Amino acid sequence: MRDGLTFELDEENGLSLQQQIREHLIRAIASGTLAPGSRAPSSRGLAQRIGVSRNTVILAYQQLVADGYLVGKERSGLFVCEDLAEVASRHLRLPDESEPRTAATWRALMKRRSRVDWSRRIPPDWSLYPYPFIEGCLDAELASITEWRDATRAALGAREFDSWAMNFSEGDDEKLVEQIRTKILPRRGVQADPDEILITEGWKQALDLVTQLFVDASSRVAIENPGLPELRELLRLHAADVVAQPLDAEGVIVDDNLDGRSVIFATPTRQAPTGAHMSRARRKALLRKAEAEDAVVVEIDFVMGGVGEKRSPALKASDVSERVVYISDLCEVFGPGLRLGFVVAPAPVIREMRKVRSLLAGPAPRAAQRIGALLMSLGHYDVAVNRVRKAIEERLTALRDALNYHLPHLVLIDAKLSGASIWVTGPPGLDVRYLASEAATRGLLIEPATRFYAREGEGSSAFRMGVSSLPLERIRPGVAALAQVMRELGDPSLDRLDPKRPTWLAGDDIEAIMRGATLLCRTVYGDPYSVEVRADGTLIGKAGYAHEDCDEGEWWVEDDRWCRRWKAWSYGETARYFTVVEGDQIKWYKDDLVLFNRGVLVTPRAEALAPSP
Repeated sequence: MRDGLTFELDEENGLSLQQQIREHLIRAIASGTLAPGSRAPSSRGLAQRIGVSRNTVILAYQQLVADGYLVGKERSGLFVCEDLAEVASRHLRLPDESEPRTAATWRALMKRRSRVDWSRRIPPDWSLYPYPFIEGCLDAELASITEWRDATRAALGAREFDSWAMNFSEGDDEKLVEQIRTKILPRRGVQADPDEILITEGWKQALDLVTQLFVDASSRVAIENPGLPELRELLRLHAADVVAQPLDAEGVIVDDNLDGRSVIFATPTRQAPTGAHMSRARRKALLRKAEAEDAVVVEIDFVMGGVGEKRSPALKASDVSERVVYISDLCEVFGPGLRLGFVVAPAPVIREMRKVRSLLAGPAPRAAQRIGALLMSLGHYDVAVNRVRKAIEERLTALRDALNYHLPHLVLIDAKLSGASIWVTGPPGLDVRYLASEAATRGLLIEPATRFYAREGEGSSAFRMGVSSLPLERIRPGVAALAQVMRELGDPSLDRLDPKRPTWLAGDDIEAIMRGATLLCRTVYGDPYSVEVRADGTLIGKAGYAHEDCDEGEWWVEDDRWCRRWKAWSYGETARYFTVVEGDQIKWYKDDLVLFNRGVLVTPRAEALAPSP
């Protein structure tokens, strides 16, 4: 029996004390700390050790009993369920007779590996940055909390719950299909029967299903350039023969390069990522080319919630010869929590796609499908789309005007606003990757364009700025900060403090401004990391795009310098810095008074105590 189990509860965790207690106990069972068949710690003893009431522990134990983790024995107390512990611990042990495989040996066994880690596009703490110009992220102002609650509550009602929770077929939620067929598609000029619609877990799964069905190593495929990097990598994994077709002001160019292509991928209504709109003449030319080459056109439609939806119908609306497979997304205005998309294609194609889907993942979660259907049927979808579109239109206009004011001679943009971002072309020779890395240290996130191009070196001076991720009032200050960075890169000068006019913080000021702050920084190789500066003198560091590298340390103030020492980071050595705070920017200087590092200061006291020049 192990009755000495203890752990620490975190008041800032976001979970209730009962939930945290359950998590810790489940972890102890899975790891074998609480062995199979062993007695659980007494409720009184555990409550005393972790500093909560005994009733809180008892309630947590009751839930663990209900879930099958613990079992009660008459007059003996609670014990760990032997079968459950055995199953859990099996996943944590390697067979005694074998050595762990190295990363190299695992790679040797893999037949297909992606060359790009898409998770590295957006830092996990993006919302803490003052100026996150990232497309695809929604700030709190655009969140649809009330609508989510109403639809979720309705979906969990007895009648609704029984209709979706007990459906084990490979079909989709009929209510959601009907909402798409009667409300979404008519706005795009598309008519479809229920058997011509397939629900997917977002547009990426739809792309995967299409490539599984129509693409193999013998396929000759055309994609847009610049275009979707996810699609380009997916086709590479299928070993397809791919031509990257360039764009002009009217959209993807239709010429002899498309001859012999069996599948053509395009984003006609709002080109991803540039936002260009395909002209009517170019659409007709693309459909004629597809018919002449007996090709399939895969249309990817990213217009829900963005600016420019009413500009023209979808390409699918003009598809009289049934050559267009239409893909769209339902979750842009509701964020990644919904993750629903759909495919419209002839019924025989949908039947085969459903078979492939059943092999790969099965239907999208029934709960998500029903919630999506209710968001539409209760009118919430229309309200959210209109609210998001209005906000984005205002923000895009503000971004256009700010770029025109602060960077009139340095960048070019498309005057026609579309979608939820602006494609920006900088001056020749601009290294946008370096610009993005340096801008991130000032709290400014932009997307370099290079990842959207098929060939190395293309798009090196272009970048994308999204507006769905930050409120209207931050757009102009963010562009002003970007302009400052670009000017510094164009005319670099050494950032050095003047010892005759000290502008760094005094010791008491450092204490006041750093206590409880969060620091957002970048490593020299570009990865983001955050540092929690806790009031008790400890540091919590999280690095990487999935917080895969973490460390702890301590901080203090000494001789008007901010001092810190990590357990593992920076070789565990003590470092001391003069500190300068300018608004939400924080800069550190060593004893030579030359800038060593900089970052973003996130704290309620960020405006306080910045020394005047």
